[in-house]
Order: sequence, then C-alpha cells, then structure tokens
Amino acid sequence: MKTKFLLVATFILISLGATAQKRFFDAVNMSIDTLNINTAYSDFGPAIIEDELVFLSFSEKDGKKSDNPNKVFYDLYTVGLNAFGEAMTDRSRMSSLVSKYHEGPLTYCASTGELFLTQSNWQDPQEENIVFVKKNIRLGIVIYEKAGASFRMKDRLPFNSSEYSVAHPTISSTGDTLIFASDMPGGNGQTDLYYSVRSNGEWSDPVNLGPKVNSAGEEMFPFLNVEGSLVFSSDGFGGAGNLDLFYIEFPILESSERSTFDGEINSPGDDFGMVIHPNQQVGYLASNRSGGEGDDDIYLIRIDDFVFDVITYSSLTKEILPGASVNVIDEEGTVAASGSTDDDGKLEVKLEGNKKYTIVATSEEYMEKAVDLDLTNKETLANREVEVYLDPEFVFKGQVVDIMGNIPIPEALLAISDGITVDSVYTDEQGSFTYNLETDKRYRVDVSAYNFFGTEVEFNTMGMDRGVFDYLIQLYSLDAGSRIQLKNIYYDFGEWSLRPEAKRELDRLAKVLDDYPDIQIILESHTDSRGTHEFNMELSQKRSEAAADYLMSQGVESHRIEGVGFGETQLVNDCDGSIECTEEQHFENRRTVVEIRRSKVTRRAKGNIFYF
Repeated sequence: MKTKFLLVATFILISLGATAQKRFFDAVNMSIDTLNINTAYSDFGPAIIEDELVFLSFSEKDGKKSDNPNKVFYDLYTVGLNAFGEAMTDRSRMSSLVSKYHEGPLTYCASTGELFLTQSNWQDPQEENIVFVKKNIRLGIVIYEKAGASFRMKDRLPFNSSEYSVAHPTISSTGDTLIFASDMPGGNGQTDLYYSVRSNGEWSDPVNLGPKVNSAGEEMFPFLNVEGSLVFSSDGFGGAGNLDLFYIEFPILESSERSTFDGEINSPGDDFGMVIHPNQQVGYLASNRSGGEGDDDIYLIRIDDFVFDVITYSSLTKEILPGASVNVIDEEGTVAASGSTDDDGKLEVKLEGNKKYTIVATSEEYMEKAVDLDLTNKETLANREVEVYLDPEFVFKGQVVDIMGNIPIPEALLAISDGITVDSVYTDEQGSFTYNLETDKRYRVDVSAYNFFGTEVEFNTMGMDRGVFDYLIQLYSLDAGSRIQLKNIYYDFGEWSLRPEAKRELDRLAKVLDDYPDIQIILESHTDSRGTHEFNMELSQKRSEAAADYLMSQGVESHRIEGVGFGETQLVNDCDGSIECTEEQHFENRRTVVEIRRSKVTRRAKGNIFYF
C-alpha cells in the first residue's frame, strides 16, 4: 500500500481566507458503507468534480499499459453522482487524460477552469530510463486548462523536480493557493505537506505546513473542505492503524489543534484520501481495511447529522438581525435545537438528517416567523444556510409625492423622532420609504425635500400589539403660483391671535423663506360663515397680518410678505349658514393659505426640469 502513496491527488475547493470550520467534524457523526465500483485490484484517490466521482484505478482488463508485471500504471476512472452525491453509474475510463504512465488523480478549480493533475515526471530526461515500479517513480503536478469539452496542457509547476516527487494537489476556490505532498529535502519526515501561493501568474516557493501537520513519518492526501478544514493522512501521529485521517483548521493558526476522526473512519489498516461532497452530507475515502473487494477500496461516507447556520434578517431593512431566538421543531413537536443568533445574525444548528423540521424565529419588536426545512429533500442539503426574514411588529412606510399629480419625490428626508432620539430615512427613486418602529412610543416625523414645502406627521404605537402605518405624504412645490394650505394655522372663533401649534408651522415657513431668498408670498386668511361679512373681512385681515408679523419676527423681510383677508368668501365645505354644521366643520374654514407669488426655484417633475 505505502509504495503508491505519492501517485494520488485529492480534490476540493476552498477560499484561502475562509473561516476555519473544524467544529464541523467535531460536531457530526459519520459512518461508512461499501460501493460496487471497486475491483480486485487497487481503487483509491477519490475526487468529486461537479456531478462525477473521479478516482485512480488499475485493472488487468483495461488499465494495463505494459506486459511487464512489475510495471504498474494507474489511470483515472469516473462514475456519475446523483443530486445527493452518491455514486449511481458504472465506472468508465477517463480516456481524455490518459498517457503511457501514471495519471492523477486531480483537483479542479472552477473559478479558473484549471485541472491540477499528478503525473509521472517522464518529461525529465533523467527519468526516461527509470523502471517505473511504484516506489521508484518521481511525480510532478501538471496544470491543464479547459478547452471546450476537454482539457489541454497549460503548464507544469516550477518546483517539479527529478530529485523528488511533488503530488497530491488540492487547490483553493480562487485558484491561488495550492497544498500538496512532497518528499523534497528539508522536510520533517519522509513526505510532508507544503503550500504555494500564486500571485500575478507566478507560484511562490513551497512552504512547509509545520509540525502541527508534518511528523517524522509520512503525511499525504491533503483535502480542503468547503467548511474550512484541512484533512490529511499520516502515519506519524499514532492512531487506530498505520495511515490515519486527521483534520486541522486552515489556514493554520498558533491556536490550531490537530484532531483525528472517531468512529468508523479510521481502521487498523490504512485510511486515506478523504473527500466530502459540497453538500456536506456524503463523502468518500480509500482504505485497505479488512472485508474489502481488493487491495484498496473506495468507501462511501455518510454524515448522519446536518450542520448549518440559521441567519436572521429584518424583512424591512434586509440587514442581519442579531439576538433573535431560534427554535427548531421536528414533526413530533419536539424542540430539536434552540439558541440565539450571534452578532452576525447566525446560529449554528445540528440536526438529524432525513427528517422534516420547522424553524421558528422571534425577536423583540418583531413578529414570530416560521420556515420549513425538509432534510428529506436532497436539493435542500446543498445549501448550508437557512435565511429567516422577520417582519417588524410596527412599520412606518409609504411614499412622498408632489401633490400635483402624485409624482414621486426621491431623496426626501424624513427625520423621525420619538421624543428622545432622532433617526433619518431618505426616500428611494420611487419616493418610497420604510422604517421599523418600537412599541409604546409617540412619533413625530418631519418631512422635507429640495424645492418643496415640508410637512410633519404624528402617530403613536401606545398600547398596540403590532401594525403598519402606511402614509401617502404629499408636498407642495415652491413654484410661482403654488397654493399651500398651512397645517395647524387655525384660529379660535372671533380671534386672530396665533395658537401654539400654528407657530410651529409658521416656523417651517420662515425657514423655507430663509433657504429660498427669492420667494415672495401672499398670506391668505379665511374665516367661517358665522358673523357679518364686514366683521369676517376685518377679522381675516387681522389674522393674515398676525401671521405676517410672526414671520417678520423670525427675520423675514416685510417686502416679501403680503397679507390678504378673504373673510368667508372661500369656504372649503358647505357650511355657508344654510345648513347646521359642527364646530369641527366651521374650524376647517378658519385657515391660512400661502400663495407663492414669485419664485426662482427649480422644480422636478416626471424627470424634467422647469425653471420659474
């Protein structure tokens, strides 16, 4: 068995900067099963490439390249995988990558379209006359690139050598970090694991992975799991048999610790070449343990637990929602897992496979949300994250528009105050906005936009369980000719003095006049129908003058303001004295309207720009 260890490469992809997930192998239980793809000879070096399992094999029937029984050469074989990653078809020879000596296996980088293939170093002149028995051959790694449906040779690694072997590649998902086995001088033992980084098309000198991985014995068959662990085989750290499988987080840190696999993975024989399917539910390894079909056999690994992250989000902001409480409930109503999401909105959960569950997430100020998780569906297993979007208990949402035609106003500012804090929200291109509210709060929202007269909205969530406050907020443009009815500029019957709420609205108008110094206005004051015409005309004039005087007290020049009283001549309802009306209806007629008499403001309207 050990005579051919340097003939094999394993496959899997990883991003070098990924967070190590040694916890995955710590958490799950794994079992193994036999496969019907093995022969009476040697089958090993499994690799998963998309929907195929590729492995190394030799058989008298179709793998032999020499009549000399001492010359044994290995070729690549494939079997098709189903959606769950299980071998489903008969084995077939991978003829597109067959030479007269050894091939593979290989590792494939999907992002670069490159194959990294272990081959006999027969190109080196010093190797031409070597008898290619297993233990004497030198190996190198050759890079192939995708060319249509096949591959063509691209390059050889610069540190391939006739003096030692370079083999067993595994490549990162970005194609810039390669881990491999070699017996090059200067190592810790007979064969060590090394890495090299590619930058601007050039590979760095190999770097030994150090004593946490390399012993005085043999380390080989590296495998980078998508979860962030480096798996490898070694005979130098003790264990159940000769070659055992170990794992460690990668990149290797000062705090990293090497661990071995428990259960059925390691046997009294040699166990090596582990690969795990991207769905993290099945995998493969090679072993010469007793009970097999031949010298070395490939075994199916079943991962009995499903480990994944629940990630909670706000459906309103689409941002992560930390601190959410999560319960996972099985079909019998039993809580199978529970916990709270961390600062990244994540909770790692381990569940028994082949069952159906319901994930229930809750959070303060958010409504409970349930999401079904079907682990009997094999497509579900390909995704290691389950996203849960929680709906807020209270939402303030709506649209800010031009009152003339309800044209959306983008980039309108909503300053939302609960009396203690002020938060800001801007409308999108459609004039829309959303904001998450809290319970038992009183809110005042000041709405403003360039070239528009702002307004305010008040509401509260006092004593309410949940709800949506949906507003269409209409703003008046600051064009010449625009007529703006000021909110809260109402008067007590027969009075012209300003009410407290009126001063806040006039303060808004004073700020607009300060921001837009070219605007001149007419203040129109109106009364209800009660009283004589002469009385109402005089009263309305006094009311318009009271509003004008207040604006001038706030710094507005007198020549920019004209006050006009209209008495009861422009009622807004039918309360003209001919019918009985409530006090509220009469109150509506006692109002002040601003007309923009002169303006140089630029107005947005349906994507066009108008100048006044």
